[in-house]
Amino acid sequence: MSLNVRNIKTNQLLRYRSKRSLSQRGVAKLLGVEQATDICRWEKGQKMPSLINALKLSSALNCPVEILFLDHFNQIRKEMHQNIA
Repeated sequence: MSLNVRNIKTNQLLRYRSKRSLSQRGVAKLLGVEQATDICRWEKGQKMPSLINALKLSSALNCPVEILFLDHFNQIRKEMHQNIA
């Protein structure tokens, strides 16, 4: 099974970070990430966080991972269901 989620650029990181009134630097500090540029790249969809960082984001932003990365989650679900049929 080969899931095609690499071209998805949208996520909900900025939305939920703003709801918590956190800066990119603040999120980086919470996650123990050295540079806020990593947070910026994740928000822009230029890079995906590791599983550990995605789980940390979920905790820091008080939002489930599948909501933070909803378009990715929906694409994965769609492709998995197509493979079952």
